[in-house]
Amino acid sequence: MDKEQNRLWTVPFILVLFVNALNGISSYMVNPAMPEFLVSKGIPFALTGLISSLLSWVALAMRPFSGAMSDRFNKKKIMFVSYLATAACMLGYALVQKSAAVIGVRILHGVAFAVSGTISMVFATSFVPEKRIAEGISYIGIASLLGTMIGPQLGSSISQQLGMRNLFLTAGGLCLICLLMIVVIPYQFVEQKGKRAGKKITFSDFFAKELLIYVFLIGLFSFGNGIISYYLINFGEVRGIANIALFFTVYSVAMLIMKPFVGKLQDARGIRVILIPAFLIYAVGMVLLANAYSLTPVLIAAVFKAIGQGNGSPAIQAESVKKLGLERNGVAISTCLIGQDLGNALGPIFASYVVNFSNYGSMFMLYALMLLGGTGNLHRNDQKRNAK
Repeated sequence: MDKEQNRLWTVPFILVLFVNALNGISSYMVNPAMPEFLVSKGIPFALTGLISSLLSWVALAMRPFSGAMSDRFNKKKIMFVSYLATAACMLGYALVQKSAAVIGVRILHGVAFAVSGTISMVFATSFVPEKRIAEGISYIGIASLLGTMIGPQLGSSISQQLGMRNLFLTAGGLCLICLLMIVVIPYQFVEQKGKRAGKKITFSDFFAKELLIYVFLIGLFSFGNGIISYYLINFGEVRGIANIALFFTVYSVAMLIMKPFVGKLQDARGIRVILIPAFLIYAVGMVLLANAYSLTPVLIAAVFKAIGQGNGSPAIQAESVKKLGLERNGVAISTCLIGQDLGNALGPIFASYVVNFSNYGSMFMLYALMLLGGTGNLHRNDQKRNAK
């Protein structure tokens, strides 16, 4: 009986993984094409970055509400509506002509993106046994990772061969496939009972302050995403490193290999065995990158980043769900995603200032020091907890 209750690979969980993967592919298909699409609608190139980032800023504002909804209402219905809204936005991109309409669709897409991103993970954890939550979140992460690996290249091929309009229609079609899969996923909504039933909405429904240290730590991990995704190619040009984009391929492959094993290790040994090495190894990777003048150390740094940030972030998400319990997994995950969103948004700003006043080597070295500071914060937090 206990073995049956701890079974991870059930039909609902597998279907949710497919939904997460297809949704990720759909999202990452359109992101690289967005600047060109905006210019084609008469928007000045100087404004394309601002309008493209509207999705991220709107998503950040919506994160707390998406977590509260996930904990209080039927997760399957919320997921269906958010994916339907995403499909409608893709259709909107394909049909709108005026720049004001494009901006309106982009804002609506940000709302749908925030809700669907949160609810996808929350809904998936509904089918994960509590004793295997870290392992389950690792596999959810793999499904999302497939989107980042497949989506950009697929989107680029479709836009070049079939045009921008067909790119958005294809992305919308993938969302519709997700909707059909959501419909057939067996899920029984259980209304809240006891103390939480009919409870007034409070700040804790939107943000879990007890996870503040994890918000800081996961934000520190994603800070590097904002730096590397925006500036690695320019760094390669300055240093004369050819094919530096292979960094992203090596990073993705390394994460695919390691994620399942790390999740099992965390379930068995706890978060410390993952998190402290993750920060240290990631910092070493950034030091390697700061001093790289050829491709080999860059690719080694990619593996170190996968071991560090690639394993540290899902470990924090899993620990947050464990800390709050599955009945509050919505606010646990949305609180973590707030940290990720902030890191992704602030990283490029930090990088631009450092590179402007110094150079890329200094930028990566400073970030390595920040990661070491994260290890220190984790240690101090453990000391405070033990003192209590």
